[in-house]
Amino acid sequence: MALCLAGVTAYTPLERITDALLVIEEGVFSYVGPRGARPLPPGARVLDLGGALACPGYVDLQVNGLGPDALLTADAAGVRRIARELARRGTAAFLPTLTTASREELIRAARAVSEAWALQKENASAEARILGVHLEGPYLEPEMRGAHPREQVRAPSKEEVEAIARAAGGFGVGGAPGLAVVTLSPGLAGAAGFARWLTEKGVVPAMGHTRASAACVEAFLEAGGAFAVHAFNRYGGPETPAHRGASPMDFVQNDARLSAGLIADGAHVAQRPLASFVSARGWERTVLTSDLVADGGLRPRPGEDETGNDTSGDAVMREGVLTGSRLALSGMLPRLKDWCGLDAACALATATRNPARVLGLESARGCLAQDRPADFCVLDPGSLELIAAMMNGKWASDAPPIAGG
Repeated sequence: MALCLAGVTAYTPLERITDALLVIEEGVFSYVGPRGARPLPPGARVLDLGGALACPGYVDLQVNGLGPDALLTADAAGVRRIARELARRGTAAFLPTLTTASREELIRAARAVSEAWALQKENASAEARILGVHLEGPYLEPEMRGAHPREQVRAPSKEEVEAIARAAGGFGVGGAPGLAVVTLSPGLAGAAGFARWLTEKGVVPAMGHTRASAACVEAFLEAGGAFAVHAFNRYGGPETPAHRGASPMDFVQNDARLSAGLIADGAHVAQRPLASFVSARGWERTVLTSDLVADGGLRPRPGEDETGNDTSGDAVMREGVLTGSRLALSGMLPRLKDWCGLDAACALATATRNPARVLGLESARGCLAQDRPADFCVLDPGSLELIAAMMNGKWASDAPPIAGG
């Protein structure tokens, strides 16, 4: 039986359809468009959303963990627990992100993600879909490592990346699920050549954790660097003898070759610099990312919960170092819209179309369209606060508390 959603304004995300009709059959949109342009399918069940807003499910390029589960230590069941909770928070697809660790730990974690991906393929439940693996580190400038352990930071290794990619199912988002993104520091010896090799393998080279010179960053971007992780966090200025040269953040904020990740929790970036960044960068190249982390940090210690951290609230810190966020994209999006004065379509694009475009998936993910999976969020039209989410044609949370549901 078809489910028809009416009484809704739909954002695709850039197209706004007032008095829209969304028809879902067997977990897929069979129609997305104006309500009066198509008759209802015979026997369809109609859910009137009472003037709510519908938008694509969110796409998150950087999830390190959630709740009790950290991606570095989770098994396949733990990865799927993260995926189910993400779906309840409106995230339709994500990159499990593996941070700096030993070679053996990274291979094991990549294999767990691949096993979880295979289980998702067998059972199309209401989960955020795994798009690939994001490897953040261990190839970082040691002094800019942040929460990444110093003893595991090392030089780039093609052989090691090949081993991690094999465990993840291959290279690129066409794998099973595949190694999709690698974040490394442009200031490392050989970083530009490594980025070129990644690009040839179908992997997105991302920059971060750096105080590299302008020449090093330029070489990295020329080699295919296309994404910058968590703007403002762990970006420093290069050492110059007489004047301040261009810093990596100058590229992050201004270079059109880069899409830039932004964590809008108020802890990673305060409201005012965040708004200035989006104004200068433009919403088209801004990618909202959660940097979600487990309650115990990147690598929870046995028997430890969130009480082992330095802070509560919207960010996780360990020993005074900012480690990650507690907010999913659904918690950040209302802040981004409010702080930056963006209209709904532009704000929504930063969490849907823009991250999908980084991976070359903008026609398949982060959009409301016919023949695409029924992954969408129901939002308050004024605040963009999440009301409900459907993934794979199933409610990930309780159905909207509206008559007819």
